[in-house]
Amino acid sequence: MSDSPELRLGVLGAAKISTKALYAPAADMENIKIVAIAARDRSRAVEHAAQHGIDTVHDSYQELLADPRVEAVYNPLPINLHHRWTIAALEAGKHVLCEKPLASNGAEVRAMVATAREHGLVLAEAFHWRYHPLADRIRSVLTDGTIGQPETIDAGFTAHIDSGDDVRHSYELSGGVLMDLGCYPVQWARFAAHCLGLGEPEVVSASMTDGRPEVDVITELQLAFAGGVSGSITTAMDSTAVFGAWLIVHGSEGSLQVQNPLAPHVQHDLVITTSGGERHEQVEGRTTYHHQMEAFAAAVRDGRELPTGGHDAIATMDLIDTAYRAAGLPLRGN
Repeated sequence: MSDSPELRLGVLGAAKISTKALYAPAADMENIKIVAIAARDRSRAVEHAAQHGIDTVHDSYQELLADPRVEAVYNPLPINLHHRWTIAALEAGKHVLCEKPLASNGAEVRAMVATAREHGLVLAEAFHWRYHPLADRIRSVLTDGTIGQPETIDAGFTAHIDSGDDVRHSYELSGGVLMDLGCYPVQWARFAAHCLGLGEPEVVSASMTDGRPEVDVITELQLAFAGGVSGSITTAMDSTAVFGAWLIVHGSEGSLQVQNPLAPHVQHDLVITTSGGERHEQVEGRTTYHHQMEAFAAAVRDGRELPTGGHDAIATMDLIDTAYRAAGLPLRGN
């Protein structure tokens, strides 16, 4: 562990998500310094470096990982590259914040988690929503008895993603709506279930509509939780999809509905409905990405446990793998 309070980060690739997920929060945090970047297209890395004050552009990912100044790595590469370069970063002694989902399939995730544990390093899956205070408020409502005994858990995320987007629509790049958008409602449903003491869900059935070969663009999952609680996951990125993100939990005494748990800092609505009426709440906080970076830095410096660490990533990916098998589609990364 470094004696320096400033966490020095390197960036793999010049992904668009880096601007809001890393550069913006880092600019507001005194204990985060982005010191290096490398990208397949060096000109894009140079552009990011100029825009965000990064002083070193490396010619390759390996060169960046060999940079002794880099303590931790942000990996926003396409999903099919998460396993290879996260393993490489960990073996180079770097902590890693890796975009979601953590890898192409459960076997890859397990290998990544094992490598992090072997080297005593932090490996975090970048489910940024989980770090916003809204998540704690959801937990408090689900655990204080407000909605009574749980009956159903439903979650979904839909948005049109142009079919020309190879990263999300290519099987070779580990694309598919369940991988890209759907991993969020999978985690929202799992989170709610854990709050309620229901454990991990089972996939009862999976229906998937293909766009390109082997790539789902519409997915519907039926789930079963402990105690007879049922649930569903809905996700779509086809041409008819419009934006929607939700978590709905019905109980014997009421319900909890959350609109836009994805990015509550933009806009969200938490609705609690009981026999006493309907109450709307908005939970204050910074951007989800600010909260995530604060938690990641604290985990590296102080050893604080992260809610989106290895165990959680394995469970999320196992459910996704099971869904693909149930729908008759091959696992990603095969």
